[in-house]
Amino acid sequence: MEKIYISGRISGLPIEEVAAKFDETETKLKAQGYEVINPLKNGIPATASWEAHVAMDVLLLMGCDAIYLLPDWGFSKGATLEKNLAELTGKTIIYEEVPAFQHIKQAIAEGMGVSFFDIIGESREQKHVFSRMIFAQLCREEGATVVRIAKEMKRNHATIIYYLRKYPDDYRYTPEFRAYANAVKAHLSKD
Repeated sequence: MEKIYISGRISGLPIEEVAAKFDETETKLKAQGYEVINPLKNGIPATASWEAHVAMDVLLLMGCDAIYLLPDWGFSKGATLEKNLAELTGKTIIYEEVPAFQHIKQAIAEGMGVSFFDIIGESREQKHVFSRMIFAQLCREEGATVVRIAKEMKRNHATIIYYLRKYPDDYRYTPEFRAYANAVKAHLSKD
């Protein structure tokens, strides 16, 4: 049986939310036939230092065949370290697939009148470029990695990084962009 380590953001989140997320993932992976290592059950008191937890988690990870990265792993220093160590030691890396962002696609269609076909298309029309930036930003806010967003949008990573870096300035200084972004967010908040 393949042994798999769950990795994701823990620090800075409510412990009940973190425990639910890791327990749900553990249950799902066990049902798929994995022997699962949940870092929340590493044997160290919750009050121990971050460094002590990371040290124990690294030891647990080294005994595994694979690492399972939750969508928010990129927002965690510890999970980023674990992912890098897993890569360096040749472990299988499995990314949890983030849902296909259907609610974001729908909000953009309703708030901007732009279909997902136009988002992944090649049009350089300003409205389409704006929709790509908004889509990338909203997916990122939900914890999607640049890799996942690039795959979904059929773009390279550098383009997604560009969109994510450009978003704050366009939101601040371009009224038309800000109006589109706010319209999309208003449609999202209805859900």
